[in-house]
Amino acid sequence: MSFLGIVSSIESALGAQAFTLGTVAFSDTEVPSELEWGGYQATETFRQAGGGKTVVLNGYYDHPLAWEGIFRGTTALQRAQTLDSMTRNGDIYEFTGGGISRNVVITAFQAMYTKKGTIIPYRIFCEVIPDDITTSSSTRSALMTLLGEDTTNALSTVTNLLSQVSSTASLVSASGSAYLGQITPLANLFGSGGSVSLLSAQLSGISTQAGALSSLTTNTELLSFQSLINSASSNNSELSTESNTELNSIAANSQGNLISNAASLISASSYSAVSSSSLLNSSYLNRISTNISTAIQ
Repeated sequence: MSFLGIVSSIESALGAQAFTLGTVAFSDTEVPSELEWGGYQATETFRQAGGGKTVVLNGYYDHPLAWEGIFRGTTALQRAQTLDSMTRNGDIYEFTGGGISRNVVITAFQAMYTKKGTIIPYRIFCEVIPDDITTSSSTRSALMTLLGEDTTNALSTVTNLLSQVSSTASLVSASGSAYLGQITPLANLFGSGGSVSLLSAQLSGISTQAGALSSLTTNTELLSFQSLINSASSNNSELSTESNTELNSIAANSQGNLISNAASLISASSYSAVSSSSLLNSSYLNRISTNISTAIQ
């Protein structure tokens, strides 16, 4: 068989494939010579300190479908009017053609009346209706993973803060001298029952609960978890306020010179660490609460 013969055979085979939209079956010149289809995976990337990142998959979305053809013959006008009515109705129709099958809604239809209605070129545009159940499940599962990671990061931040600063608090206490502008002793902040210790214990319990979350977690359970997060966020804000108050007090009483008093210098450095850690934890906790609100929608 010649090359042209092979091409003709292939085209005939392709033309024999079904090309339908709802109850309308296209044939001959009504069928487009090509159909572009595909889509994209919507993602959201959260970058973390040290080069780490979490990529949340929000679901696959099909690109809109569009094609054109020509209605011919005595039924051309009637067929064009049928598609026009389907567009106006706004119903969901099953589309089959070009090797794919999708549920779609017609977003636009254009037709050109020529040759007294016996030849009508047309264009049609369709939006693919996604599988909401699959998308929702995928998003919820990804959000649960991110919740656990953010909770772990928040706990790690406070744990590291306790380790780094508790020793300096003991050093200031052992020196027997009060630092400039002292309102709340540094040791009280980090000692047993102090704000940092209480927040650390609170986040430790939250982290344990976060490990049990999954895409099957009920909305009621998520709302209960969100309440714990909001409580921790409130305590974290109080910790930030305390540290900033101490920093302002030290600055106001140092006359612009923090180095003249060793205890003040150590304390200022410690409170600065508390303040920066609180800001970092605030971003983790706020994002956890926001993602929970997204997951229960």
